[in-house]
Amino acid sequence: MQVLSNSVKLAWVVGTRMILLNSNNQLLSSLTQFSSSPLSSLQFQLRTKSSSGRHRAAVATADVCDSNAALLVNGDLRALDPIFKIYGRRLAFSGPIVTVKVFEDNVLVRQLLETEGNGRVLVIDGGGSTRCALVGGNLAQWAHDMAWAGIIMNGCIRDVDEINACDIGVRALGSNPLKSNKKAVGDKHVPVQIAGTLIHDGEWLYADSDGILISKTELSV
Repeated sequence: MQVLSNSVKLAWVVGTRMILLNSNNQLLSSLTQFSSSPLSSLQFQLRTKSSSGRHRAAVATADVCDSNAALLVNGDLRALDPIFKIYGRRLAFSGPIVTVKVFEDNVLVRQLLETEGNGRVLVIDGGGSTRCALVGGNLAQWAHDMAWAGIIMNGCIRDVDEINACDIGVRALGSNPLKSNKKAVGDKHVPVQIAGTLIHDGEWLYADSDGILISKTELSV
């Protein structure tokens, strides 16, 4: 890929073409053919950069696994069981983890998503309950506006169409139109057990269409 000028903030790959936009999302050039073949998955089709560093270049989870076999063996890198459905426009995302443990009550979830995300991923242990939703369209949009990279939900969401229109990565067990309780019961920044894996606050999460990985440290491929 050619080196972009400083004025170019976004490179969006569509099939074998590239659209160059400036920081005001104005078209800088017409569609330009790549000489190489199309990239095989969406996680490598979007690269963004901002002054806050809120968006990171996506990394394929398959490549992470192939490049870090020793970490898989010693448990420093773990894959979550494939129990989640994919929501949101951002199919691939990564970042440091913030954990919260609640049960059919989303007050603490809202409190966290109303703070600056700085490219982090909120991992919500909702106890696996599918009887109500812990995140809806308004919270998902708020998470995007506050620069959270993604949300992993051991529970349900609602307002699916609104969430799917948001530029944020979301994983959940499913959807339920019922809203949750508002009693502010739960714990922040505690270890949570989700999809067969113990997850600690401050670890790193990598997600794409293949699955979700948890790492004790930030990885590079």
